[in-house]
Amino acid sequence: MKTFVTLAAGGLLFASPAIAQVADSAAEAEAPAADAATFTDEEIGMYAEAAVEISELHGDASLDAEARQNGALAVLEQSGLAPERFNEISDAARTDPELAQRVQLAIASVQGDPGA
Repeated sequence: MKTFVTLAAGGLLFASPAIAQVADSAAEAEAPAADAATFTDEEIGMYAEAAVEISELHGDASLDAEARQNGALAVLEQSGLAPERFNEISDAARTDPELAQRVQLAIASVQGDPGA
């Protein structure tokens, strides 16, 4: 079973295009919708750290799509956040303004934004 990582794009999380958007469609279809309260602060922190690293991989023009995907999976493995959980947070943040704000603040904190 292939697992791929999605990352919300555009104004939600980053100004860069979405990276490695692939998912096991059967798993996605069975996944229940989640709201902001479903995700712990620890998960949001792990998500933010992984998202920043994955975004950097996406910006590396020397890597092909497969290398970026493999790198993203390695980042998630190191972060301790399952790819499926990462995708759940990404998907929920697209539709839940409260979660989107939590994610944005966590990413800003990881990036060293003093306003976060």
